[in-house]
This record gives sequence, structure tokens and C-alpha cells, in this order.
Amino acid sequence: MVLIGAHTFAWSPGITNSELSELLPRLSGSAIDFVELATYDLVGLTPGVVAGLCAEHGFPLAICSGLPRGLSLASPDPRVRQEAQDHVRRLLDFAHASGARKLSGPIHGDLSSLASEPSSPEDRQRLIDSYVSLRTDLQAAAIPFSIEPLNRYQSSLLNTLEQVADLCRAVDLPNVGILVDLFHANLEQANLYADLDAHKGSTTHVHLCGANRGPIGQCHLDWPRLAHWLRSFSPDTMVSIETFDSSNPVLARRTRSWRQFGEDAQTIVLDGARVLKQLVGSAP
Repeated sequence: MVLIGAHTFAWSPGITNSELSELLPRLSGSAIDFVELATYDLVGLTPGVVAGLCAEHGFPLAICSGLPRGLSLASPDPRVRQEAQDHVRRLLDFAHASGARKLSGPIHGDLSSLASEPSSPEDRQRLIDSYVSLRTDLQAAAIPFSIEPLNRYQSSLLNTLEQVADLCRAVDLPNVGILVDLFHANLEQANLYADLDAHKGSTTHVHLCGANRGPIGQCHLDWPRLAHWLRSFSPDTMVSIETFDSSNPVLARRTRSWRQFGEDAQTIVLDGARVLKQLVGSAP
């Protein structure tokens, strides 16, 4: 059965050492198998402290991130592209020093504002060129590096699994793949379940939630079919539950989550892990 993780956006918009030290004991005894630490700028985090806390409480670590301060790997400004590439290298170094098993996220474009115009072929070529420049670093990291497409309202650079698959083919490394986020995929994929199957071979991470970021199993998504898809991955595959709600102003503005989704985000994660284990652990 796949390993189910808790994405820390349910607790903090950018988790710190002290927040992690409070969270991990609360996750002990739950259905959570690992923690996915969410940070854009690494502020308040020390890799040795993170590694020690995760070891102390017995939780493997994954990291989810993006590009802060308006950085973009597709920027027409070469200085911005270089700074973005250097930030990816810092993320890889942090992942190594903290013992993270994978690094994932929308690590491609500017996340500081919503998409307001289409990306051009030149933008996408600059993105490819940036990742080719990072190829040696990604290869040396030797952990899964998963690139997340976002819905059309958050990005115009990468929206679909197909677009990320094209980028991964250009990078051509076995550890560079797709982060499938069900919320975004439900909005952007033409044939969700067929597309999930078609891109399974290049999927290296998954974010799970209800169709509207709400509770798992209580929406229009075909959860028995999704459970069958999850069972097709190797048992040590790490997938996590990512959601947020309106209670945190920073995350609410960042994700446009202006309302509650039946339960608070933390409950959705913890209850969702139990539901997923019942679904995925059941016979096909």
C-alpha cells in the first residue's frame, strides 16, 4: 500500500522548526506515514533540526516548494532565471542535508501573482533551457523531483500533465517526473482517469484531496477508481494529502480559499488518511 503523507499547508503557510516540533508529536498514532514539509523560501528551517525531529518521531520526510519573490525559470530576464536556478539548487541542497526522500512542487514559474496572460512558446523554451542547466544538479540529487502543473487561474506556463511530460522528456532524467495534484488535474485534464493512467509511468508524486480541496471520498471523483490507480504504484510510493482553508489569511490569499470545505484543513488531512487506507488497502 502507498505511504500517505500530511502536507503541512494544513497547519502553516511556511512551516518553521518550532512549528514542526509541535506538529510531529500530534501526528504520532495517526494514519499518517510521512510528513511533506511545505516551504517556498526555507525561512525558519534548519536542515539538521528538521532531520533530527523527523528521526525522533519516526516520520520520513518529503519537501514541497515553489519559487518565491516572483522568481521564474521562464523569465525573459536572464538574471531572474539565474536566481531561480540558484534557488532550485538551494532546495536540492536542503533536501539532501535534511534527509528528504523527494522534492516536489510547482517549481517553474512566478507564483507571486495570478496568471493574467498566456505564456508564449519562448517562455516554455526558456523553462526547458533552465531545467537543462539544472540537469547535473538534479541527477546528482538522486531523489525524485516532481514538477506540478497548476490550474489556469494560477499559472499559464504549465497547466496539464501533458505539458509537464514534454518538459520531463526534454530533461531526460529518470528521477524527474510529474507531480499529479487531483485538484488541478480535475480542472485541466480532458479525461481525468484515462490521463492519470496514461502518465502513471512518469508520475513521481501525488497530491490528493477532494475535488474542491475538501474531504476525501465525499465528492464527485470516482474514489474506488482512484484507489485502484494508487494500488498500481509500488508499495513504498509516497503520496500526500494537500488542502487548506480560509482560517489562515496568508494561505487563503495565496490559494483563493475563501471558505471552509466542510471540515478544517487539518481534519481533512487526518481523516482523509484513514479513508485512503481503507480504500487503498481493500481488495481490487
